[in-house]
Amino acid sequence: MAGARGWSIAVVLCALAGCSTRTASYDVSVAITSPTFAPAPPSPAESPQLDALVLRDTSGLGAPGPNADPTLVAPALAALDEAFPGTDRVSDLYFDDENVWMTIPDPQVSGRSISILWSADRGISSGEPVFTEVDTTFPIADVRPEAITALVDGLAQRYSTLQIDLPRLDTDLSYDLGLSWRMDLVDARGTLATIFTDLDGVVTVVDQER
Repeated sequence: MAGARGWSIAVVLCALAGCSTRTASYDVSVAITSPTFAPAPPSPAESPQLDALVLRDTSGLGAPGPNADPTLVAPALAALDEAFPGTDRVSDLYFDDENVWMTIPDPQVSGRSISILWSADRGISSGEPVFTEVDTTFPIADVRPEAITALVDGLAQRYSTLQIDLPRLDTDLSYDLGLSWRMDLVDARGTLATIFTDLDGVVTVVDQER
């Protein structure tokens, strides 16, 4: 009797609570909407993150120096391929208005690297090989000269009073952003901000001290 009484009580409680014996199935499931992503800006210089950048009063003074020249990247990589055929990885690639620097694995000895300097006037030169403990190289195919050119040219048009200084592609400088370009925006008072962009040149982070 005790068991029957317990069962009856359970039935009553289930009825009061609105228990259901139906089982879920794909037929009654609710479709989950796929996540949406922000569309790519018409040009890298129109990246919405740049809206956070606040220019400073420089009393009419212009940019302190010339912008880095992204058109140097493609010929520098071409010269690298000619001097070191088969090289398909680099690290710490950066450039100013005259030169391009990068580091490549030593093709002769594993675990060593060679620093490279290229300029249009002097061509390519290399330093003495050094041993490296950590491999920070990335595929040369990840370097998209047309993307970084579009970004720097666009920034130069948008911010005529700023210098785009030393764009640098290096895994050690990317933090948790993945492989990214990093560069400083400099006005007459000094560094205004550091920006990070993805490999397509779209700005992902604006780091500006207030």
